[in-house]
Amino acid sequence: MSSEDQPAAAILLFNKGKYVFTDNLTEVHPEGVSVPFFSAKAILITTENDQLHGDIAAVKISDLILKQSSYIDENGKVLEAHKLYTWPRNLGSNAQWAACKREFLDEFVLNFPIEIISLQESGGVTWRYITPENFKNFPGDIQASSGFQEFARHQGEYFFLRRPLNEPK
Repeated sequence: MSSEDQPAAAILLFNKGKYVFTDNLTEVHPEGVSVPFFSAKAILITTENDQLHGDIAAVKISDLILKQSSYIDENGKVLEAHKLYTWPRNLGSNAQWAACKREFLDEFVLNFPIEIISLQESGGVTWRYITPENFKNFPGDIQASSGFQEFARHQGEYFFLRRPLNEPK
């Protein structure tokens, strides 16, 4: 099965929590939808029913840069997330939009720990960068999938990046 044929139903949406997108940045073309979105493999720590859960799963990463999403910088300033990346010259070209989004996600999101602070009804999220130490700090009683348990046993072998020195745009 090619990555573009990956069923959209197998891709998670964001919950409040901490995420590091590690690889498999994939353009997904859901049936009946004209605009593709991106997913990526993530190590995630979320809270469900007051219990921390750790997992490794494909998540709809492009929701970070929806028009309805917000990014909070290190000074607490809230920015419209869709303004973080450079828009294509041809605003009518889905391929050029996808290329611009892919470039931003590759450079400024993959391997950088982030935190989803809140969820919007419109599908957007509010997020910020966190430190690798903050991401790797979780209690031992976390409910964890086998993939997350493997990460937890070997987390010293995982290298995550710090907030980008050159801010987006």
